[in-house]
Amino acid sequence: MGLPMVPKVIRNEIPAGASTGEVIAQLSRQRLRARRANEERRARKEADDLDL
Repeated sequence: MGLPMVPKVIRNEIPAGASTGEVIAQLSRQRLRARRANEERRARKEADDLDL
């Protein structure tokens, strides 16, 4: 099986010349968003596995 399609690819949302604080804040937001998506995907997979 190949890699799953990822609709919301983490984009480079950090502007050139951003301060260290801005970079850290943006990266933590991206990580939170990715973690949430992973948890939702895992929950859907569990539900699908129970249906079988």
